[in-house]
Amino acid sequence: MGQLQELKSELDGLGFEIIAIAPDPPEKLAEVRDRVGLEFSLLSDVKFEAAKAYGVAFMNNRKRSLPVPSVFVIAPNRKIQFQYINPNYRERIDNDVLVAMARAVARDFEIGR
Repeated sequence: MGQLQELKSELDGLGFEIIAIAPDPPEKLAEVRDRVGLEFSLLSDVKFEAAKAYGVAFMNNRKRSLPVPSVFVIAPNRKIQFQYINPNYRERIDNDVLVAMARAVARDFEIGR
């Protein structure tokens, strides 16, 4: 999530809002937000409703649901214009790729002007 914090001002300037969703309870997310200094919305999805709706929930060997780290760029028409989903939680989207996609969507939908 620190990666998204680094991009916040640039994405804000393009007209985007960052919203992160995690499976932790709200109290734990508040601790993380304060400790890391996040300046964007961090929502709790304890029941995995959002993860399931976006198709990024899976069961691990212990029969426990886990989210797949994912990034979605959603346009004003509420349609996903770009998605990055990688089951290897150690690999994250490159900042330059995410910003390039956001710029393309902002241009195509004339947002952030």
